[in-house]
Amino acid sequence: MSMPTQQFAVSVNPGELHFNAAHFITFNNSCENLHGHNFHVRIQAWGDNNSDAFVIDFVQLNRLAAGICQQLHDKILLPGSSNEVSISDKEGQIEVSSYGKQFSLPVENCLILPITNSTAEMLAWYIMESLLPLLEERSALRHVEHLEIAVEEADHQWGICRRSVHSGQR
Repeated sequence: MSMPTQQFAVSVNPGELHFNAAHFITFNNSCENLHGHNFHVRIQAWGDNNSDAFVIDFVQLNRLAAGICQQLHDKILLPGSSNEVSISDKEGQIEVSSYGKQFSLPVENCLILPITNSTAEMLAWYIMESLLPLLEERSALRHVEHLEIAVEEADHQWGICRRSVHSGQR
């Protein structure tokens, strides 16, 4: 008699995983007004239990993700890879223009991210891209098969990035 295949999961919900930030998104040939949110982050990992009977160390996962959230906190998040947004640095000011809107922002308040739009989905992707190398450096992904990052922009509205993970490769 063989054992049924089982998969285990770990979930880290908002608590320390949050950040307050401003952003705008572009869609339908338009640009939103600059506005802010209290973003929350949820992380889920699925995989096999290790010899200590856990998929991934909660404490380490939470600590690393909280560090990424801290980098985003109190910043204006700008899409540095957008074809619809122009961003330039002029004498300590970040000049942003898109679809007739223009913003001049202090450089120290801005974080230009390698994303095409500052949607919740792309923020989840950015957190995933930032978190995976940190976990890999610590050999923390050995038993993780799938990882999901979700970013809540407004109550009950989540943007999600999900990825299959194989230790040592992405």
